[in-house]
Amino acid sequence: MYFSKRIQVFIYLVLFIIFLSLFLYNVFYRLSNFPIYSWDEARHGISAYEMLKSRNFIVNTYGYESDYWNLKPPLSFWAIIIGYKMAGFNALGLRLISGICAGLTLLLVTLFVYKIHGKFASLVTLLTLSTCTQFLINHSARTGDADSLFLFLFTLSILSLFLSEHNDRWLYVSGLAFSLSFLTKSWHAGNIVIIMAMYLLVSGKYKRLSPKKTLILGLCMFGPIIVWGVIRFHYDGFVFFRTMIEYDLLKRSSDTIEGHVGGFFYYAEILKRFFSLWLLFLFSLFLVILFKRDFSFKNFRLEKHPYFIGLCIWILIPIIVFTFSKTKIRWYILPVYPPLSIMIGILAKKVWINGNLMLRSLLLISMLGISFFYEGQIQLYLNEPRKSLQQNLLEKTRGMEGIKGYSLYLYHPTDSIKWSQSTLLTAELVNDFKTESGDFQAFLHNEKAILMAKKDLVTDQFIQANQLKIVHSNKWGYLLRKEEFSSK
Repeated sequence: MYFSKRIQVFIYLVLFIIFLSLFLYNVFYRLSNFPIYSWDEARHGISAYEMLKSRNFIVNTYGYESDYWNLKPPLSFWAIIIGYKMAGFNALGLRLISGICAGLTLLLVTLFVYKIHGKFASLVTLLTLSTCTQFLINHSARTGDADSLFLFLFTLSILSLFLSEHNDRWLYVSGLAFSLSFLTKSWHAGNIVIIMAMYLLVSGKYKRLSPKKTLILGLCMFGPIIVWGVIRFHYDGFVFFRTMIEYDLLKRSSDTIEGHVGGFFYYAEILKRFFSLWLLFLFSLFLVILFKRDFSFKNFRLEKHPYFIGLCIWILIPIIVFTFSKTKIRWYILPVYPPLSIMIGILAKKVWINGNLMLRSLLLISMLGISFFYEGQIQLYLNEPRKSLQQNLLEKTRGMEGIKGYSLYLYHPTDSIKWSQSTLLTAELVNDFKTESGDFQAFLHNEKAILMAKKDLVTDQFIQANQLKIVHSNKWGYLLRKEEFSSK
């Protein structure tokens, strides 16, 4: 028996390492090779870079002007700043903390399931989340957006809430994690408050909270937010908060903004697109347990495991809240993937323990087949990155002497100048270029300037007539500077 347990532990550790390695590969492979995306990682990256340059870590800016479009508290910008410090001013630095937070989320969920339900359930949960395509490649683990950090804090808050059944101190951890979630994505953290309230009510734990404990919980939940609010108020009064409430909460909830439309079943379609096979697997597990006589719930008592109801609430609340919100964005429901993975692990373990050889074999084949299918989709994404020739052109100037901090102009003889967010961030990260909105004449009158021009807009005669020199070029266009200043 002792030897058998040692073999079980060995097999568990081997599979744990394999699945974890698969996940880390999916997150970090070629992470720096993918182009920077304008929505929304470039805007976050710009704010973080400009915070670092201006030494103002409270007010987020875009083009060194206060940003009243991205109305988020500063925690996600601080995370990117840490990434820049660790990996440099590049795409890897932009995304590094997102990848780390995704790994922490995976470990947090896996260890929780291991503690409550054991080895098999934790491995199934780990495998499920490791091949969750939206969690990995859509606005989360592999991008410099706020969502990976937010998902980690969201998950930490709810799992700590469940653990508070055994130790009230975990409730304070849950409250603090909520506070940090709000400081990452503001109103999105409201889902955590709803889940906490419903769980405390359903589990009856609210009856055991003394006034002192309630006060401590309130301080953990709202203390950091109040401190940030007071500091932010010092810079621009109520302007940021008023816009944050009117636009980012009320208008986003009551109206469709920025073209983010969707019907009542929008998020059902998103789950179908990214998670349909795992959902089908989950539904099949429910049916097996429900209709097979040997699979009774007689040993499962909700009063001993109230978090099972909590898991259901955790899944339903974000879907319900964002379904009734008029603005529909697919990554809003990222927080539902950890509880869905936990639920799959729990039910798969029950089928494994009570099933016969045929059922166990079918269980393993189904899990491996689904995993291989989604891993194939992930590999297609990892090995076919979309190229950005504009970013590639700017990257060629990295390390060049004498042009750091230059003004960068975009040549466009007919239309007004409008920089994309991704190009603006790349320009800042590569050489601290200052993107300008001036025209060609403004470029000619600026001694320290680089002109970015598309090839079909300029000719060799144009370059010679204006005494310009090609700094770098590619299929998309040129980087040009004035001949008389090229030797300075």
